[in-house]
Amino acid sequence: MTRLFAKLAADELALGVWLKGGPHLVASLAKAGFDYVRPDMMFSAMDWKELDHILRASEAAGVTCCLRIPANPWANSANEMQVTVDAARAFSLGVPIVQVSVSSAVQVKALVGVAADWHRSGAGEYPSSSGEFEAQHQRVLERSLILPAIESGSALRELDEIMRTEGLRAVMISCTDFSKCIGFPFEYDHPEVWKAIDRIVTMARARNIVVAANTGYAYNTPEKIVGRVQALYEHGIRMVLIQGIEFLLERFCHSLLEDVAGSMREHQGKFRTVPAQ
Repeated sequence: MTRLFAKLAADELALGVWLKGGPHLVASLAKAGFDYVRPDMMFSAMDWKELDHILRASEAAGVTCCLRIPANPWANSANEMQVTVDAARAFSLGVPIVQVSVSSAVQVKALVGVAADWHRSGAGEYPSSSGEFEAQHQRVLERSLILPAIESGSALRELDEIMRTEGLRAVMISCTDFSKCIGFPFEYDHPEVWKAIDRIVTMARARNIVVAANTGYAYNTPEKIVGRVQALYEHGIRMVLIQGIEFLLERFCHSLLEDVAGSMREHQGKFRTVPAQ
């Protein structure tokens, strides 16, 4: 059991970060203390081969890989089942958590079924007897998690049915598009947005379903991110995604370069250009 699943089982906070590529980043993120990484195939150039490298790197580093597969929940795609094909491929490779931006309860029901499917040949598992098959199937049920992301109007309209899906163990609130669907885009702390989040958490708690959420782009300093994580935890979120490593790198470098520029201006009188001879 990875520390992510151990923390969720203990109702503790688990922290993750997404990345749009770069297997070499995984070890550093693990050393930093993240519990999971979320490679993003939805909005990046990442292919399946690069994903496989990220997955193996996460296994070696002891962090959980939570993959977001491509989807377009805003394009009237309630009956689009390509997501089940991609989810099956990801699980076959050994990805333990697959996040899908869903459009409907029909998709969620199908995806929960995919998570329980036994095929793991991409991870090198080939049961050759009924006993091995049963043991592998049990491992699949324990370690494979579908994570439906609620961030479209159609998913919100079918939320009650989605939450009643048999076998559903986790759900994701994608805060930026979620707030937009509620009618308050980028107003992450609007009372109506928190009210909608609390409703999902209440339904989830009653069904022993883990609720995940991302922090949101408005939180772009360490102090703001810490405050946002605390607020999400207080509202019952136990799996928090701290935006992307690319986003964090941009903000860190921006702050660093501003500090360097300020220091140079402060000491500009001490720096003289030597005239050319």
